[in-house]
Amino acid sequence: MFSGLRVLELQQHLAGALCGRLFAGWGAEVRTIAPRTPGPEPLTAAEALWADAGKRPAMLEDLAAECAAADVIIDGWAPGALAAAGIDTTTLPTRGRRPVVCHITPFGQHGPWQDFQVSEITLYALAGLMNSTGHPDRAPLNARPPLVSISGGLYGFIAIAMALHRRHRDGRGEAIDLSLQEAAMQNIEIILAEYAHHGRVARRNGDRHAMVPWRTYPCRDGEAAIIGGPIRNWMKIAPRFGEAELLTPPLSTAAGRIEHRDRFEALIRPWLASQTREDLFHLGQANGLAWAHVATLPEVLRDPQHAARDFFTPLHAADGSRRVVPGAPWRGRHLRWDAPKPGGITQPPPPPETDGNAEPTSALAGRRVLDFTHDWAGPHAARLLADFGAEVIKIEFPGRLDGMRGAYPERVNGFPRFWQLHRNKQSLTLDLKQPDDRALCHQLVRDTDVVLENGRPGVMARLGMDYDTLRGLKPDIILVSMSAFGATGPYQGYAGYGGTLEAICGAQSLTAYAEGETPFRVREMDVINGIFGASAVMSALLQRDQTGEGEHVDLSENETSVWTLGAILAGLPDTDTQPAALGNRHPHHAPQGCYPCEGDDRWLTLCIRDDAEWARLATKIGPTAQRPAWATVAGRRADHDAIDAVITDWTRSQDTLVLMMDLQSIDLAAGTVMNAADLHASAHLKAREWFLPEGRLTLPGFPFHFRQAGGRLRHGGPDLGADNARYFARHPKGLQAQPDLSPAHLGTAYV
Repeated sequence: MFSGLRVLELQQHLAGALCGRLFAGWGAEVRTIAPRTPGPEPLTAAEALWADAGKRPAMLEDLAAECAAADVIIDGWAPGALAAAGIDTTTLPTRGRRPVVCHITPFGQHGPWQDFQVSEITLYALAGLMNSTGHPDRAPLNARPPLVSISGGLYGFIAIAMALHRRHRDGRGEAIDLSLQEAAMQNIEIILAEYAHHGRVARRNGDRHAMVPWRTYPCRDGEAAIIGGPIRNWMKIAPRFGEAELLTPPLSTAAGRIEHRDRFEALIRPWLASQTREDLFHLGQANGLAWAHVATLPEVLRDPQHAARDFFTPLHAADGSRRVVPGAPWRGRHLRWDAPKPGGITQPPPPPETDGNAEPTSALAGRRVLDFTHDWAGPHAARLLADFGAEVIKIEFPGRLDGMRGAYPERVNGFPRFWQLHRNKQSLTLDLKQPDDRALCHQLVRDTDVVLENGRPGVMARLGMDYDTLRGLKPDIILVSMSAFGATGPYQGYAGYGGTLEAICGAQSLTAYAEGETPFRVREMDVINGIFGASAVMSALLQRDQTGEGEHVDLSENETSVWTLGAILAGLPDTDTQPAALGNRHPHHAPQGCYPCEGDDRWLTLCIRDDAEWARLATKIGPTAQRPAWATVAGRRADHDAIDAVITDWTRSQDTLVLMMDLQSIDLAAGTVMNAADLHASAHLKAREWFLPEGRLTLPGFPFHFRQAGGRLRHGGPDLGADNARYFARHPKGLQAQPDLSPAHLGTAYV
């Protein structure tokens, strides 16, 4: 796909390295240059093994020549570092290349926090993600997978791909400003949108989901993810519990289970405790429920689904040992991951000449997307495409509406989460089981570029929308199928939600306060899978730019979830080792933790990365921290509990935001665990004008910013069937223009 594309990666952090890895994996020539003075957290050996596969190093002395020859520059250096090295990105275009430059930094290229010191935990806290993870009566909990870096790397790939797609059309290069904080905040888009509407600050709830059941429960040999979704299928399995009370109101209804949560859970726990994880996984799926189990990494590596799809691939470490890591994050009929590169570099044709007088257009202007997705991951992918110029038509079946419209027929148009997830889209209601509705849909396909869906394999075929039918209507159509486990393998018909995918992919097994304690959800897998979905769409569009051919992308959300663990898997000494849970600590630095501050549920994260940083912190704290044994990292790691107690005594009476600024002033990686109110009030985000005003509320901003013709908020999520009249008017039979919103028509499953 990227054969002949020259990518220069200015390497400083994992996010930029993962962005480069995606380009290298899909065929680009990627060369890496590290800065003369590495940052405080360079890639670990495992991260480098995982993220640098397929790349070649270049010399810092050749920076100017490498920049001049590059089509894409992934700039992971600190703000201004590239300019300080004598490179003016505005003068780079040479020989018709007109490069795309993507600056990936913790807080963007400008703003009060642009020079803050950070580590993964401080970014997780400052992006608001950490506030949702863990027990409500304990400190917020850091996710073990590096989810901020992964989000940032994926968004970097999407941003660059969008700019390359536009360059193919109009010849323009681009400069992109990607803040890792803003990219990671996409993971809590619903929390941010609902705070803007309701004014309520979401808090950790110990994995007590709004729906019941929807969490992990103890079983005979560990923990299983038991959820009541899809809701319509719950009563198929209720008799298995052997409790007659579960079969009659109130517990036979979703509302009753929510109202009587404790009673319901007391009734289901005994039977669950008698079952194995594996049996519960397959039994739930056999009854149409997206059950799963909390898997360890050795279990993930041995999973028959991954074996059947040949997902894992070997890598050889510098010491000669063999490691096993994820392979292609998505698949296609023509896409080839890590294919051998031909000798030499094939020069791609130069981009077309740019009309300097023409106004730049959005990256996806002129592209139409039919969005058949529901819930969160798929709609997030489609929302990204809509934000950057695509015409996205959300197809809704009135008999079973998207769960993000809520659960009340009288309020289908009144939910902030729907306004956020489906902003900039159109709404068209169709029942594809009806011949006339299907004919209208086929008519739309003839002018469509991408069809995006996240149903189980086979659903689109039953609706007359399989790939062969689609390409018969539009030969270069792209179909991206985002199913839970992929289109092949023993689990191909199984369902999944973010909560169950976190469990079965291994991420949840790593996220606990300490070894042996109950693991917690990380809660970001829905959006991260949506980011993977948008990445897959852009890869197929770029391939079509090169070849003129369409594509059917098979994306397994189970595999993309495992992809987030790539660096951790690369660090395992063998396939039988399960990494210990670290809680809020770091595998190498000390101390690292989350410490209480003044006020209710107010916390500060700290990561001390070397002895000089500890000396500065110890001076701030005073004599209680200035023990000779703690002057070295080995001494601090050995006495971490005592250091945590000293820091806790010191932070407990201080304002977290004031203390953060004080510690950042002496270049320490300190970060407040931000909640939605903090983020809406953030001076840094205000300076970057990140939040977007919309008629009904303020919506979260974009994950990256183009210098010219970037993302734009046109409107919030549409009313159900808002665009029916527009499209039905074109249909020869003139179908009903307004959807029937009566409870009977919407369907009892929705009610």
